[in-house]
Amino acid sequence: MMKKIGFIALFALVNLMASAQFYGVDTDKLTGLVMQLSNFPQDNAVMILQSTLNSLAEQPKSYRKAVEMIERMGDPADSLHNEVLYAVGLSHVVSSYVLSGSEKARPQAMLAVAKKNAIGGAATDVQLTLADGKTTQLLAGNGKPTLVYFNDPSCEACHQVKANLEASKLVKDMAEGGELNVVAVYPGKEQKQWKRNTFEPWIVNGYDKAQAIEENDAYALPTMPLFYLLAADGTVLIKNEPSLSRIENALNMLKLNPDKDNATLVKLLFNVH
Repeated sequence: MMKKIGFIALFALVNLMASAQFYGVDTDKLTGLVMQLSNFPQDNAVMILQSTLNSLAEQPKSYRKAVEMIERMGDPADSLHNEVLYAVGLSHVVSSYVLSGSEKARPQAMLAVAKKNAIGGAATDVQLTLADGKTTQLLAGNGKPTLVYFNDPSCEACHQVKANLEASKLVKDMAEGGELNVVAVYPGKEQKQWKRNTFEPWIVNGYDKAQAIEENDAYALPTMPLFYLLAADGTVLIKNEPSLSRIENALNMLKLNPDKDNATLVKLLFNVH
């Protein structure tokens, strides 16, 4: 019964969004519909988005409104944030016939950034310098998943998230139990501030001395603080996530599915809120 209801809802959503080509798109309705996509299985959500954009392509004005929605998907602070659908939407935009060449310049640049460390792909390794001057690698996972906390000690929000991270019983227990690596990364240049920003001993605290992130764009960080969750082999499972709550839900999902392959985990985590 639940499966049948799911297919009915999926069909209704596709048709509702496709019908917008005849009446123009109401931005509020479109926003509400896009927000629903994270409640569907990933493959279905991708299909809905692509089908909707195909239909809206017949209405250039409506399509451009949809492009605005897609851009919002790449903003971690936005309620529409969804890294998977963001890349899918941008791919559609740059390959469509609706926008002119000059109009595509912005989404093309955004897509190039979105493809870096994309969900389901390999994370970029970065050398980190520790407080004692020794170095380690970001992906020195030792066969365990890695939670990466990108932060800036001068960022007020980072201090609150840091406190919440250190107070997380789940993260601490997994780290101290050998189930998870937790790595705090400061990508900036101000070493004095970084050295004063100490972490709990179960968190590796390093900074990017070589400036591979800020100067060589090893990671594109639209804001901070942000989390990445990496599988044991360095596959990106969650990207540019501002919510520790979602990270904790994702970690619980990993604990419940220890034998799932990365492709399956990516799809399961798509629906974790």
